[in-house]
Amino acid sequence: MPVRLRVYAAYRFAAKLRAYSDLLDACIARVLDQLHAEKPDFGRDLAIDVSDLPAYANGQRYLSKGGRERERFSDPDASWGHRSAVSTRKGGGFYGYKVHAAVCARTDLPVAWRVETAGSHESNYAAPLLDTVKGRGFAAETTTLDMGYDNERVYGECEDRDSRPIIPLRETTGVKRGDHRAPECEHGTWTFAGSDPSRGASKWRCPTGECRPGSIWIKADRLHPLIPRESKRWKSLYRGRGAVEREFGA
Repeated sequence: MPVRLRVYAAYRFAAKLRAYSDLLDACIARVLDQLHAEKPDFGRDLAIDVSDLPAYANGQRYLSKGGRERERFSDPDASWGHRSAVSTRKGGGFYGYKVHAAVCARTDLPVAWRVETAGSHESNYAAPLLDTVKGRGFAAETTTLDMGYDNERVYGECEDRDSRPIIPLRETTGVKRGDHRAPECEHGTWTFAGSDPSRGASKWRCPTGECRPGSIWIKADRLHPLIPRESKRWKSLYRGRGAVEREFGA
């Protein structure tokens, strides 16, 4: 194969494939419709994560150390980035792309996905994935993500789409202070008494009922989600994140 064709073979193949994106989307939609008909709870609980997709191309800017700058790249759409948490490959950096995927935690089957350059941050694609899931006719009641997505924006994006975020906390200043803990009084730690999505708050009660008031509402945010991290339901849902890791072969 001539050098010029070899250099751009993968890039040209991807360009040709994109020309048939509408046909591919129609095929995917048909498969998902059938899954939804056979499994009504398909897509109800999602797990979202990202994985590396290295490009088989040389991403070095210079042809050699101290040499001249490269005039062209064999994969001009690729970029440098850091490996994802689920990566089994060695090294911190790589050249290529990242696959962002939303997987049904109940069936381990993918519902939505997108490929971005390696330099893209995973937290920027939770909302687009949820929008794709919704556009395909699925109502995600919960979305489980790892702590790489732990920021207020992602929590808000999930709640705005009526999907409860299940995300572990990073070790931030507020977490170190214990701001995320359940309320306490002289009688002990207060117990979770349910959430009201319409008010965007969760209810907590005094363990003995002796305090006045005996219950309070806490506005939902990153530290106090509508499904508390202390609850059995949160822990059960977070175990479902293994679905997306299995999808990536981690």
